[in-house]
Amino acid sequence: MEADRRAPTRALSHRSPVVLLSAALVVLLAGWAAVAYVRADRGTPTCVEQVRLRVAAAPVIAPALDRVARANAGNQPCVSVEVQARPSAAVARELAEGADVADAWLPESTFWLRRARAAGAFEVPGAGTSVASTPVVLAVTERVARRSGWPAKPLTWKSLVGTKARPVQVGLPDPAADPAGAGALIGVRVLADDNKDSAATVAATLRRLATRTFSPGEQASSLTPGRDLPGRVDVVAASEQAVLEHNALTTSGKLVAAYPEIAVPWLDLPYVVLPAAQGRARDAAARLLTELLTATSRDIFVGHGFRTASGFPPAMPSDDRLRADERRPVPLPAEETVTDVLTGWSGVQRSARILTLLDVSGSMAAQVPGGGTRLDATVRAAEEGAALLLDNSELGVWAFATNLDGERDHQEILPVAPLGAQRDRLAEALAAVRVEPQGGTGLYDSTLAAYRDARRNWTPGRINLVLVMTDGRNEDDDSIGRAALLAELKRLQEPRRPLPIIFIGLGGAIDPEELEAIAKVTGGRVFVTAQPSGMRRIFFSALADLSCLPPECRR
Repeated sequence: MEADRRAPTRALSHRSPVVLLSAALVVLLAGWAAVAYVRADRGTPTCVEQVRLRVAAAPVIAPALDRVARANAGNQPCVSVEVQARPSAAVARELAEGADVADAWLPESTFWLRRARAAGAFEVPGAGTSVASTPVVLAVTERVARRSGWPAKPLTWKSLVGTKARPVQVGLPDPAADPAGAGALIGVRVLADDNKDSAATVAATLRRLATRTFSPGEQASSLTPGRDLPGRVDVVAASEQAVLEHNALTTSGKLVAAYPEIAVPWLDLPYVVLPAAQGRARDAAARLLTELLTATSRDIFVGHGFRTASGFPPAMPSDDRLRADERRPVPLPAEETVTDVLTGWSGVQRSARILTLLDVSGSMAAQVPGGGTRLDATVRAAEEGAALLLDNSELGVWAFATNLDGERDHQEILPVAPLGAQRDRLAEALAAVRVEPQGGTGLYDSTLAAYRDARRNWTPGRINLVLVMTDGRNEDDDSIGRAALLAELKRLQEPRRPLPIIFIGLGGAIDPEELEAIAKVTGGRVFVTAQPSGMRRIFFSALADLSCLPPECRR
């Protein structure tokens, strides 16, 4: 009997390894099937692979989006949603540079989708699905509001920013870099058109606003609870959501919202799936949009002070500082309209985007009367010219000579960025510029490379230009020829997006005909001086000529 009980064990021990492995596999599969059955029975699916869904969101909407994602986590159990609070300007710039930023994007406005596409991110959708919205209003201090008749009568934009408005200190987020500022500027132009005001009157109104413009880099938001309005103004353009948040977080200094009586574009908070999203991540991004449009998600957005995509308002305090009425959202106008408004704005507030090329070829080491070299005189003129520009103007610097950076004739020494954030870096970069003793003047290739870069990054609301400071003519025999250069520059022209090349030439080796031919194609100009003292005057004249609108000066 004992022998019978041991027989199966002995028999198994003499079986081949294949049989043993087969038996083990059967047991393993049976166990896995049992576990899978239990999980299915409990309603918890197995995840072969966890999907990480990256969503870049404007900081103003990121907290609400993160809460929505958490509330809907069970709907996509194999997907982890990572909400990244990112400034929309940075996301647009990185997308244009081809970076893998995220799988989906939720900026404040369609304004940023267009900006990304205009900078070269052509695969980014030009429009998205609005998941929430908020109108652009004028946030007014109670002192000014009461002086204007509130609360007995509602505040109007005409009385605050119209061409015949009584004097009040109005602040504006830079319209070239903030959709609330752009919306407010469009509203000002609509008021002027409705009143059939003259160009001179409109220009005067815009100049008044331009003196109190602040950039997003200087101020994270138009409104900061517990603090005065930026620039100590009485009125500032902002979103309704920002006013709600400000008033909820401050005990004194609450603001009154002036709602526009004309069509002013809202912040439409569009959700888009980005080109980088592939496979299951793309499917998860599309599924998330469905979840963002549910009643539960709408309640979360409304709880954070936003309106629904159709304009239904959030809960409002009962103090009449904001209005709880339902409103129809106003979309951003066509890109051509926005560009025209911002281009006119750039002329009255002297805001520029300038890519500057400095010649560092060997001839720039020549001594000039009064001491120093041609390069020293050129650098001084560039420094003094930069001092003319507003902090929200953008400036970048390239040096150029033959084969300066490997086979390239140019090298970036300062990226294009707002001056307010990099004036010290500009001074350091210019101080470090040195002449290339054996370098020739790589004019053609460098000018074309700079022009392509400036065209790709052309910015509405700025005076966009390429500034070339040189003492010679093209000396790179391996570069593109003059005829081919002119043909390519002509191909790159866009009448509604002007981008002139301005040449400032120093010394007797300049070929004015060569420079005139290049500048003419782009609508630019050539300034030549034999004396370094003339560089400063020329630089100032060039900027002034490009920074004015009638009636005070002609472009």
